[in-house]
Amino acid sequence: MSVDLFNLSEAIEDIKRLITSQGHTPDVESVREVDRRLRICKNPEKVIGSKAYLARKLEDERLAEEKRNKKAAEMQEGTNDGDPFGNELSKTRRLLVDYDDDDDDD
Repeated sequence: MSVDLFNLSEAIEDIKRLITSQGHTPDVESVREVDRRLRICKNPEKVIGSKAYLARKLEDERLAEEKRNKKAAEMQEGTNDGDPFGNELSKTRRLLVDYDDDDDDD
């Protein structure tokens, strides 16, 4: 394992030497051209302030509002029935058998 790391670090050093000895800094205009191309490739939904970003935010807010309204309606329905925990507990309670002897009148 250590032999492989040694070979890797040696190769990296060779690459560094090659870049510093034969490499050159790109001209500013070619860097600007690459930057323009990359800007075109961005996902518009992630660019803050774009129409797609704003539309996505509105959609997310709408879905969150629907979720809050649905949850509030469910809570309201539960309290309207008189049982704040819903009707599921009262349905299963009829099926349960009371084995507790403490409340018998013996």
